[in-house]
Amino acid sequence: MNQLQCSPTQLLAVLAIVFTSGCATVGQSNSRAHLAGVLWWLSPVDASRGVDAWQDDLDALDALGMDLLIFTGPYAGVEPAEGEADPFDALLGEFDRRGMRVYLSTLQAPQWWTLTDPASELDRARQRIESLERRYGAHPSFEGFYIPYECYCMWGPSAELPKQLYAGVSAACKEIAPDKKTLISPFFILDDRKLLGDFRWATPQEYEEFWTDILSASTIDTVALQDSGEHLACYTLEQRAPFFAAMKSACNATDTTFWANIETGELNVSSLEDYVARFGLRTHVNDPKTTPFWRGVSADKLIAKLAFSRQYTRTAITWGYREFIRPSNGAMASELFVEYYEALR
Repeated sequence: MNQLQCSPTQLLAVLAIVFTSGCATVGQSNSRAHLAGVLWWLSPVDASRGVDAWQDDLDALDALGMDLLIFTGPYAGVEPAEGEADPFDALLGEFDRRGMRVYLSTLQAPQWWTLTDPASELDRARQRIESLERRYGAHPSFEGFYIPYECYCMWGPSAELPKQLYAGVSAACKEIAPDKKTLISPFFILDDRKLLGDFRWATPQEYEEFWTDILSASTIDTVALQDSGEHLACYTLEQRAPFFAAMKSACNATDTTFWANIETGELNVSSLEDYVARFGLRTHVNDPKTTPFWRGVSADKLIAKLAFSRQYTRTAITWGYREFIRPSNGAMASELFVEYYEALR
């Protein structure tokens, strides 16, 4: 979804609305999960931004009551040019000052699910973990590692690969940085008719068994379950419930913390049939032809999702904020941001 960028004057106006409306930061509610933070794709531009250039984005997160950033992508920790300061180290210093928390990605091999031997991937991940801990481990804000194998369910011999990767990478995190937590964010599929792709569908019971096995073999601390199926606006909370219950049971059985990953970006279709009519049978949701139909989730829908998630957890994070909600991303995002602020109050 392409949006015009806000001018500095427009952005200041949005933040002024928030900070002069009676309370600088939204409160928490017992009737819904607390929106604690965001998954943030750290672009090369983001990674090279100075601390001053981050202030408006950090103020906006603070205004919504969020203090956690989970940085995805390979650009956190890129070695600076010789003789130059590391801008990411300075950014973590600002997070320290603000009392914020950060998770850094251990990264993943391209098409990791096709690997026949996990050894090289485990070696790569270990080197990444060692580098991040060596360079940034002393920062109080560096709370943990994000292990980014976004997985659904796998069967037979193929199921051993994610099991070995999750177990091996989480073990390396604990060995190298025993004070750091480990976080994953798997998804589930609601399309049991193979309209969006030729994917085998797992029943909630199969899903629970698969993830109980994964979690029991690993040292993963927290599962943040993606809440949307395949990002489609038409899916209901009732359709999501069996998979939330399944993952919650898997976490309970393995003493793993359960969070919700509430998606604040969605693909605007009214039904699966509408999707097929627009994009074609078995077109993947991330196909470029779907791009014009993505949008930010409404404030009312956000509140409903948070209330639904509270049945399973007190804590939620979100994917989609950076792309669709943060005020620095344009006029449409700015409007949604103010609506989120008012709704969360």
